[in-house]
Amino acid sequence: MGLLRTAALLGAVLAARVAWAADAPADQGACVDDTVKADLDAKRRRRSAKERLIQKTNRHELGVRGGQYVSDLFDMSYVVGALYAYHLTEDFAVEASASYTRMRSGGGPELERIFTVLGGQKRQSLLFFSNLVWSPLHAKLQSGSSITHFDVQLTAGAGVVDSALSSGIAGNGGVGFMFMLGRAVALRIDLRDYVYRQELLTRRLIVNDLAITGGVSMLLPFAE
Repeated sequence: MGLLRTAALLGAVLAARVAWAADAPADQGACVDDTVKADLDAKRRRRSAKERLIQKTNRHELGVRGGQYVSDLFDMSYVVGALYAYHLTEDFAVEASASYTRMRSGGGPELERIFTVLGGQKRQSLLFFSNLVWSPLHAKLQSGSSITHFDVQLTAGAGVVDSALSSGIAGNGGVGFMFMLGRAVALRIDLRDYVYRQELLTRRLIVNDLAITGGVSMLLPFAE
């Protein structure tokens, strides 16, 4: 009886130790998992609560720009202009712009004949447009120890091209980059495609003119 009791006691002790050994890693793993989860949750809360470095929502943007105007029918010329934008959110803005360029041609006699027939009208071209601007990507660029924040922008809109050879409603679309030089100043690079109708004597043509511009704009108010 004594031997049987001793063997039973030893068996119970061994079974208890085996059960404890089997349960210990699971409890420890669960503890580690809970710790990692809590740490990730804390980081997520801190990240979601952190505001963007530069806020654009409800701010006004005033800018000037200039560059090259590549015409379908005439030679490349300069273009200068100004813009006003109101940022509805961080991603969307409405923009009004006005630009000035001139029609030039290396085939001088033909262009002279066209404008003679038109009564010597001016060769200037004025572009007035209203656009919706979408910023699908907000990113940053590091150069050495400095970090520059920038937006990639897509835009489309409608307007008019006021010149001796154009008529009707015009459309435009393009892509641009807005590099923030601080909380209130930005450097802008834009590529726009202007689609409209030009009339050369008896010919009516749909043209695609390109404008590549760079400029500086200011966000108001200065304090966000």
